[in-house]
Amino acid sequence: MFERSSQIQGVNASYTEDQQDQYKAQHDAIANAIAEQKRKGSLYNDVDVQKLIADHYAFIKLFWTPNKQAYKSLALTYVLDPAFEAAYESFEPGLAKYIKSAIEIWADQNLA
Repeated sequence: MFERSSQIQGVNASYTEDQQDQYKAQHDAIANAIAEQKRKGSLYNDVDVQKLIADHYAFIKLFWTPNKQAYKSLALTYVLDPAFEAAYESFEPGLAKYIKSAIEIWADQNLA
């Protein structure tokens, strides 16, 4: 249903393999930490979850700086785009929806 655009492929091609590995490791560390919070039963608005969402936002800002609506839209793609959903579900079942909900709270409280 969703295909990678040539623009996105072009952007990713500008990164070296080491950079891509570094970005993947950063992302995976954040996703694993959020998954651990989900496994512990932490709510979306739990302070530790929200701190991790702040880390996620800081990671996203390495590539672009979304405003509140854009960040919440990105979070929506985590449940609507099968590739994003599968990526997050590989860390923990239900993680895509969990991150989406946590991002919505964080964005409402921290972004204009």
